[in-house]
Amino acid sequence: MLYEPKFYKCGVCDAILESITPHCCDDLTCCGKPMELLKANELIALEEKHLPIVKREGNNLTVCVGRVLHPMSKEHSIQWIEVKSKYLEQRITLKKGDDPIATFEVPENVPVTVYSYCNLHGLWKTMS
Repeated sequence: MLYEPKFYKCGVCDAILESITPHCCDDLTCCGKPMELLKANELIALEEKHLPIVKREGNNLTVCVGRVLHPMSKEHSIQWIEVKSKYLEQRITLKKGDDPIATFEVPENVPVTVYSYCNLHGLWKTMS
């Protein structure tokens, strides 16, 4: 069974923490305040530019954030893309000016969950 990770965000410094154990506590703090548990977005209105789109070719899994490429400005950008399966986790960090596209090496028959994080619209997820 694939463990569903928990992502937390600090409301003060915007730090993001990912729990790596299924029994992680829900009372994490940062900057002296409780961290917010993030839920993956599924808003249809925003999916055109936020939902991770997955394409597989052999062992290459390419993720493009948005059917229309997500903007990558300082004010509005995808900060990272992560691919998770039962036995692997890979993440890339993006910066202003990068395209919100990443290629990961994943065995072709391995199901994955793909996450992306937008600094304005939060956490997004796709399963492939």
